[in-house]
Parts: sequence; C-alpha cells; structure tokens
Amino acid sequence: MAGVLAFRVSPQGRRWWIPLPLFLLWLILLPLAVVWVPVVFITCLVLEIDPVGVFAVTWQLLAGLRNLRVQFDQKDASVRILFI
Repeated sequence: MAGVLAFRVSPQGRRWWIPLPLFLLWLILLPLAVVWVPVVFITCLVLEIDPVGVFAVTWQLLAGLRNLRVQFDQKDASVRILFI
C-alpha cells in the first residue's frame, strides 16, 4: 500500500505528485506505538474491556484506509491525499 500526495500551489500553477511509501509513515509512528500500546492495554484491563478486541478493531480501521481519498481546496492551493 502506498500513499500519494498531490500539491497545487496556485490555480495556474503546476501540480506535483509525491509518491510516499507508507512504511516511512509506519517508521515515524513506531515510537508512538511503543508508548501507546502498553497504555491502551492497561486502560482496557482497568475498564474491563477486551484488549484483543480493541487492537483487532484498530487494525481493521487502519486496513480500511485502502482507497481513501482526501482533498482540501482553497482559492490559491489544494492538497489531495490518496491511499492506494
């Protein structure tokens, strides 16, 4: 799965496509996951919620990002993010 970013600076300007491999994003998020996974696990145990179910639902949400398209438009700029 790869992410693609498109930037347009002005209405008359060029569009730049930047292919962004998602493994780079995962490498950035890995330190956060190392901290948050134990916190979520302990919170689930305290609140008597099934931690395996929480992690399964989280994984399904991340897997559901496939074919997600997000676009932001303004007068002089636009950003489009595609997860392929």
